Amino acid sequence: MQKISAGRGHQRLLQLARSQLGHEFETKTTTTDAEAASVVQSSDFNQRHQRLAQRSGAPVSVDTGFKAPTLSQRAERRERMHKERQQSNLEKIMALALDYCPEYVADMDVDPDWFQQYCDLVLNISNQTMQQLWAKILAGEIGQPGSFSLKTLFLLQRMSFKEALALQKAASLTCRVRLQDSGHIYFGYVRKPSIWQLLTGRSKAVLNLSQFGLTFPQILSLIDLNLLHQIEIESGELIPDQPLQLQYHQHQLTCKAKHSGVVLQYYKFTAVGVELLPLLNSQANPAYLQAVKQLFSPVLDFEG
Repeated sequence: MQKISAGRGHQRLLQLARSQLGHEFETKTTTTDAEAASVVQSSDFNQRHQRLAQRSGAPVSVDTGFKAPTLSQRAERRERMHKERQQSNLEKIMALALDYCPEYVADMDVDPDWFQQYCDLVLNISNQTMQQLWAKILAGEIGQPGSFSLKTLFLLQRMSFKEALALQKAASLTCRVRLQDSGHIYFGYVRKPSIWQLLTGRSKAVLNLSQFGLTFPQILSLIDLNLLHQIEIESGELIPDQPLQLQYHQHQLTCKAKHSGVVLQYYKFTAVGVELLPLLNSQANPAYLQAVKQLFSPVLDFEG
């Protein structure tokens, strides 16, 4: 593969395109007549069925007055259409990546093997939202090679649009402890018993995350995708009067434990999840922020 020389984000992306596609690609996509014709009313079953039949290479009508193509010809047509769609997907993603390319990039070049794997994985990505996510990954890798592992690419390639929405919802509930890269989704606390509490056991409180859009089935799907750790995490016991600084999107929270034995509970993102979080257009949820403060108020003092 042709070596990719260093340069500004757009220049490097265009060089990558030439090395993989053999030519420049269109940076502005337009709707073709065929694409316009694909827009059908959901109630018009016959038109939709015919279009799907055409994509499969099968004849759409036996009463046309023309000799139907042979089975071999239909197979060749389907294969050609499949390859054309794959090429179209790849070029659209390459064009979208131009919108996210940084002005300044690292001196190191994008690894050719990484880029080849990337191109192979995006061939069947047709959903526009998922294409934008893949475009951001390419732009991020151009800006700082090594930002996204192949493990992350393989996981994203098998992620459905529905699962991507669940990840985005999880990202909107994510806090970070200052100076730590991994994201936490706080949902409860446990206060370990003192001697006089031994008969009553540990006191605790739990927040229902589904009221903020993240359901338990979605959490399980993110765990299954290895984006969240399989078990709920407990922090170490907080030291009373020692400040704990949390970053929730643009909000900075400083709090202190009121008592000894306070342990916070949260879901933690895996290394793969952490790589994907910066790519998501997630916004802070004010209702969740208020609920977390209220949840922790018996055991934490918040400043401000």
